[in-house]
Amino acid sequence: MFGYGRLNDLKDLELPGKKALICVTADQLMSTLGILQRVEKLLDENGTEYKVYDKVQPNPTKACVEEATKIARENGCDFTLGLGGGSSIDTAKGCALMLALEGDLWDYAYTGTGGRKEAREAYPVVTITTTCGTGTECDQYCVITNQDTNEKLDFTSNAIFPTLSIIDPELMISLPRSLTIYQGFDALFHNAECYVTNGHRNRLLDLYSADGVRTVAKYLTRVVKNPEDKEARCNMAYAADILGGYSMALDSVTSHHILGQTLGGYYNKFPHGATLIVVAEEYYKKVCSLLPDEFDELGELMGETRDAAKPGYAYVKGLIRLLDETGARGMKMSEFGVKKEDFAKIVNMTVNQVGIALDRYTLTENDFMEVLEKSYR
Repeated sequence: MFGYGRLNDLKDLELPGKKALICVTADQLMSTLGILQRVEKLLDENGTEYKVYDKVQPNPTKACVEEATKIARENGCDFTLGLGGGSSIDTAKGCALMLALEGDLWDYAYTGTGGRKEAREAYPVVTITTTCGTGTECDQYCVITNQDTNEKLDFTSNAIFPTLSIIDPELMISLPRSLTIYQGFDALFHNAECYVTNGHRNRLLDLYSADGVRTVAKYLTRVVKNPEDKEARCNMAYAADILGGYSMALDSVTSHHILGQTLGGYYNKFPHGATLIVVAEEYYKKVCSLLPDEFDELGELMGETRDAAKPGYAYVKGLIRLLDETGARGMKMSEFGVKKEDFAKIVNMTVNQVGIALDRYTLTENDFMEVLEKSYR
């Protein structure tokens, strides 16, 4: 359900259960903004019971999922409701899996130290997103961090496609400027990376991801400068939560995202979108010439022109311009606690533990080390 003001429809909807576990972040932002209270009131009017789990971390952890699952079982919850951004929604998805499956969550991770079991069942998931970045409200993935191993891994199952997603741009008006930037670039990268991975195999995916890149390039700067711009908020929500979600449901991101997720795994308070921003310029300078047609096409979608002397560089130009316009280009890894002495562990986790096999180009451990070193400030 997409549109300005659509949250109010919650009171009249047929929900997939009688009692929800509502997952929200520990920073109490949803309460501070009054959004949690609105959702509770609408559920009351709907006749649906609920229990709130309010300890979700910025990079949601396995421990959070386990705790949420325990609370859901103790309180007889028969569906989960992720309220907020990707962290809350992914926790709700992970909890929905573990309510239906046996064993440990990590048994169902399909990379790293995961057990690679197939997750065929889950309790129903409802999502109410207050951000425009992850696209998780429209795809079959959740990303969870194991703090014991510093892994931040994807879980995928058709069973965690949300039963119902409410995408109401009105809820995004009050987003802090920093989160608007982090999530906006996350949306750009989701669409752009899927466009590259697709390699024009799926024409429908090309339509989704190309429109997503075009829309973010047009509206992100506007919404950063004027958070109450309704047209810009609606278009960013469309690009991120629908086009980006659909793109990822059809294909995959690149090793840019794997590197960002690894940074988030080692530094749990490093917001996901920010992990992508800090390495983006050097990463794409490194890879743009390896698939020049796709990257030049992405640059053209962002309003840039090709340069025959620099194949693929149009996307880098578009990216740098957007980073400058939003003030994101000066972001420093060191502000989030990243230490250069951890680079070797980060690269090893990215390349050898999680893996980069889905890339359509070849990068070495030395390439990733160079990206990190050139990006570090």
